[in-house]
Amino acid sequence: MNISSGNNYHPVSAVLLSLAVFFIPLLFLYFVLGIVYGLDDSDTLKNLLQQNEVSLNSYGTDILIYPIEDNVMYLLSVPLQVLFISWLLKRKSIDPVHSLGLNFFDRKAFIYALILWILYFAFASLYGYVFEIEMPSDFFEYSKAVPVWMISIVFIIGAPIAEELLFRGYLYSQLKNTKLGINGTIFLTSLLWTGLHAQYDIDILFSLFFLGLVLGYVRYKYNSVYLAIAIHAIHNIQATIYILFFT
Repeated sequence: MNISSGNNYHPVSAVLLSLAVFFIPLLFLYFVLGIVYGLDDSDTLKNLLQQNEVSLNSYGTDILIYPIEDNVMYLLSVPLQVLFISWLLKRKSIDPVHSLGLNFFDRKAFIYALILWILYFAFASLYGYVFEIEMPSDFFEYSKAVPVWMISIVFIIGAPIAEELLFRGYLYSQLKNTKLGINGTIFLTSLLWTGLHAQYDIDILFSLFFLGLVLGYVRYKYNSVYLAIAIHAIHNIQATIYILFFT
């Protein structure tokens, strides 16, 4: 079998497939969970997963959610997303190492990427201070409704791996050789990644968009999605520590 390393998708198709990679595993898992709930007459599992419910206000609309259930479903969806991406690449005979940027990085690259993140963090902190931007209180309530070990795994391991493989790995590789070019690809992947966090207020999304640009640049500059995962994880580590211990 010939293994291709090139781009095989139209930009719109690549974006739609990326959205499918993220949402289809989650929808499938929630569908299965609904069946399990229906078969469990004692509601034991439902009561376990839907404890500590939280009401979130998103753009003026109150939404009742179940943090433990949501995080369990997200964690279970991560390996399904990875398998989905692998299948998409295999059916097009695309080399996953080259396409996704599964290349290890050296210490020098890590230090430069870390410095870049520190500069971003300084900018984001100044931006938040000047414009008095704060995370909504119900977000902290949501995070603290989940066991510390679970929210830590989701924030520090699950989210960086899944999001970087999808946006800075798969989608980046399918867009970079189109008319968008590298700059357009970094911009669009950052924009779509930011949209994934649409539950936040617009001023917070603005800051997240710039983090996406940093992660996209790191992926491009060092040709390593592993490095983007590492920097994303570092960002989420500081966010997790702040949420759990300083709010």
